Amino acid sequence: MSVKGAYAAKRNGEFFEKLIDASCIHYSKQGIAYIQKTPEPMRPVRALNRNRGQYMAVYEKKAQPDFTGTLTGGTSVVFEAKHTESPRIEFNRISSQQELDLEAHHKLGAITFVLLSFSDKDFYRVPYSEWINLKETIGKKSLNQTDLEPYRIINQGRLIPFLDGLVEE
Repeated sequence: MSVKGAYAAKRNGEFFEKLIDASCIHYSKQGIAYIQKTPEPMRPVRALNRNRGQYMAVYEKKAQPDFTGTLTGGTSVVFEAKHTESPRIEFNRISSQQELDLEAHHKLGAITFVLLSFSDKDFYRVPYSEWINLKETIGKKSLNQTDLEPYRIINQGRLIPFLDGLVEE
């Protein structure tokens, strides 16, 4: 991927994350859920500009799922969010550590899923157990939008209603 392509992918992923954040704020204001982005564990290694708070940092461990929270009634929700501009999403976009974390939360009764964005237009919520089932049975290394149709979410303007059908509003 070119540097220009990498910046575009990062920018598109950031837009998807902003849509998720706006949706989380909406759910919080409605008293439906409190969900936060999981911070990446990083350690500063060198100051670049102390006055502006800029540091060079390294990741301390493998990434965890992107978002965690609690639904009204006390049920935990944990999910990984992935964006692509491609017509397909590779299963390996979710790391083995993220899979282990999602599995652990799933076994303890949390609602776990993978939230997907295709070009910031088409969105899908795949329950984690279904993601693993598809990974093991579909016979491909990736999923396309036809494969994901049963998991489609109809976005509502600037919100992605990723909790619809999971909790009563």
